[in-house]
Amino acid sequence: MSSSPGEADWLDDALPLPKAGLIWPWIVVGSLLFVLGLYLLLPGIQDRPSRSTPSPATPMDSPTQLAPQVSDQRALNLLFVDSAASSFDQAAESIHRQLSAATRGRVGLTIHPSGLFQGKKLDEMSIIEQVRKGQAQMGLVTCSPLTNFSPAFEVFDLPFLFQTFEQADRVLEGPIGDKLLKSLETQDLVGLGTMEVGFRVFSSSVPLPTLADFRGKRVRVMQSSTAIQMARQLGCEAVPAPVDKIYQMGKEGYIDAADRTYPTYWDFKLYEVQRYITESRHSYTMKVLIMNKEAYQGLDEETRQSLRKIVKTVEVEQRKQQRLDDQRVKQECRKQGIQIYELGPGETAHFVEACQPLYDEYQKLRGSELVDAIRAFTKP
Repeated sequence: MSSSPGEADWLDDALPLPKAGLIWPWIVVGSLLFVLGLYLLLPGIQDRPSRSTPSPATPMDSPTQLAPQVSDQRALNLLFVDSAASSFDQAAESIHRQLSAATRGRVGLTIHPSGLFQGKKLDEMSIIEQVRKGQAQMGLVTCSPLTNFSPAFEVFDLPFLFQTFEQADRVLEGPIGDKLLKSLETQDLVGLGTMEVGFRVFSSSVPLPTLADFRGKRVRVMQSSTAIQMARQLGCEAVPAPVDKIYQMGKEGYIDAADRTYPTYWDFKLYEVQRYITESRHSYTMKVLIMNKEAYQGLDEETRQSLRKIVKTVEVEQRKQQRLDDQRVKQECRKQGIQIYELGPGETAHFVEACQPLYDEYQKLRGSELVDAIRAFTKP
């Protein structure tokens, strides 16, 4: 069989063909040609992208695997205690996708829900420390543990300061919110924005329809001095603890009640151990998206601006979702036979009156300017 001119030229340039009649030279040549073929094919194989490696701008099936996927991409670890089914995880995914797209795959997030990071389960205090030290770049934490680093956030623990979602929006999106975020800079942190946890209620293993029923009860509260004092003013024994400890404490009978929001009540499956809810709406809680200051400054100016712009957009989306979840969980609680006590104006007034000493103490330490400014937003 005759070969084409191109094929003949290639053979001539490679190795001389062995003469007929000898078997071992054919074996040698075949081996050499096999090695040569591998050599020519390897560069193409090495340059071919892995089938298991997704585009950094495309969300993966599992939110916990949203790691940057290109070799020159900077991975920003984001930690929070809420589950992968929460609105906070959805917000984190959205930030990741938009940031990866805006930076053309150079910067993205690695998302760590449920407080799981480097083989450990962290509470929010530990997450803040991880971010401050630069061992993680970002965290999403509630205001109460942040008061241990920036006292300015204590105002958000004052009970019955907020009355409506609209009031909260106007406060957080204006100069007050900006000032609070900037207060973190002295702690090697950058406050990028806020996300909504919502108005808090009390879930309990016993009925608590009135203020009098709270007296002598052991109530889990957030890890802040103001939250502890609130429980005491209500006549309770305060048990400060991380949110992920509530279920076990309730199951073991170590607490009688816990201050919660509807979405997190469902998210942490507290309906299995606490079948009563007192809808006190005693506090409005938010989470703050914090970032290690050095890591933030290590980003180029364009990326920093993109990140802040994206966070502002996602904030609005997350609040809408959280408020929908709030109503959805309340409806589901009713379907599941969970008893909900909605406080009337008279009973609410009893709670407000009981908590007045907290305002007196706060104003002695911090003055009344910030409280007055927040209350002013309740007016039309």
